[in-house]
Amino acid sequence: MKKGVLILFASLLLFGSCQLFRPTVIYQEYDKIPDTKNRNTCKFMTDSVLVYAIFVDVDSYHPWTEFDIRSTMDSLKKATNWLQSQAGNYSHSVQFEPVQYKDGGRLTIYERSVKVNLSHEQAFIRERRSRFKKWISWSDAIAKKAGKGLKYIPSSKVSQRLKIVNVQTLNQALRDKYKRENVAILFFVNGYYEDHPSYSFHTESDRFAEYSIITNKNPAVISHEILHLFGAVDLYPNKAYPNFNFKELAEKFPDEVMRIQHKEISRLSVSPITAYFIGWQDSLDKPNTRLLLHKYDLKGY
Repeated sequence: MKKGVLILFASLLLFGSCQLFRPTVIYQEYDKIPDTKNRNTCKFMTDSVLVYAIFVDVDSYHPWTEFDIRSTMDSLKKATNWLQSQAGNYSHSVQFEPVQYKDGGRLTIYERSVKVNLSHEQAFIRERRSRFKKWISWSDAIAKKAGKGLKYIPSSKVSQRLKIVNVQTLNQALRDKYKRENVAILFFVNGYYEDHPSYSFHTESDRFAEYSIITNKNPAVISHEILHLFGAVDLYPNKAYPNFNFKELAEKFPDEVMRIQHKEISRLSVSPITAYFIGWQDSLDKPNTRLLLHKYDLKGY
């Protein structure tokens, strides 16, 4: 009896020790490739694209002068010409039509006129979601004001019911008026002398139209934000896509426009990764896919 008990005890001890010293392996799973390709109103960057530029006089920035507006439109034209040339590298054709918002002789919208305020300084202090919520409200108010100066005449009974009250409905009106499937809305604020970033919104949503708030006139920055609207993602280190292999991306694509914007635009390029997201390539090869899904690491024992 005692012998049996001892055998049972030894077996339990052996089993327990195996369990106790059994290595625990923890794996970090693959993250998914960002779901930004072929989304929203700006789907693939092909055929004809209307780029609608709205200049907004913001209290916290310098007021727009006629020279500032003209030079920014020149930069926009330079940016879209560069994008057209890059499309040719991937055997694609795209034509951009930059259109500037005008209401009679007025070239800008005063944010005071719609009782909103865009404050970069306060926005950076706040949590990201609340900041973007404020900026989205700001954009919708400006879009509603822009709609009043659009002189939009609906082309059908269905579009006659359309009331321009936000960015989404402004985009619909512009698509109807200019007969374009792809409409990129850019809000320009004259922050050229401040070092504030530009932002693009709703690039991963199927419910709301994409748009950008651009703070300067650098053609590389303008191209970068337009590419965002068509699905391109940031390829510099950022919290949104921590799984990217940023070191290898920098080594392999040192002049990628979604990675850097401080160079002259003629020295930049669109990599195959960005070309995939905006519809210039149907798929990613394995080496480039690995750069976006590289973290599958053994975490510990």
